[in-house]
Amino acid sequence: MTYKMSEFQGLNPAQIEKLREAGIENSDDMMRMWAQPNRTALLAQTGMGIDHLTDLASMSRLARVTNVGPKYVGVLLAAGIDGPRSLFEHTPESLVKRLSEVATEKNLTSPVPTLEQVGPWFADQRFAAAAAE
Repeated sequence: MTYKMSEFQGLNPAQIEKLREAGIENSDDMMRMWAQPNRTALLAQTGMGIDHLTDLASMSRLARVTNVGPKYVGVLLAAGIDGPRSLFEHTPESLVKRLSEVATEKNLTSPVPTLEQVGPWFADQRFAAAAAE
């Protein structure tokens, strides 16, 4: 699924406009641009640092997992989960426990998914298989 960059938390309107000017309207555009070997132009066009763009690429990757979307990518990143591979290193139970711990430790205001919400993420065999490789 594709998400507009404005759906992700942590971006202000000026940053969203800079991304648009660089050709990034949505998560698919972000992944396409991030796959380019030379990111120097992207850094210059957006005025964003490499860490911020890395987070946006990770958010875009995570949002592609079924039922994750932009809603939970913040807490996943805060827990050190930056893509499907690191997501699927967990079981649904261990993931919910880890996300709850991180949300408490870091006083996060973003939503933490329940076990019932996380279960379908692991049913997405396309990502689970890719993470196992």
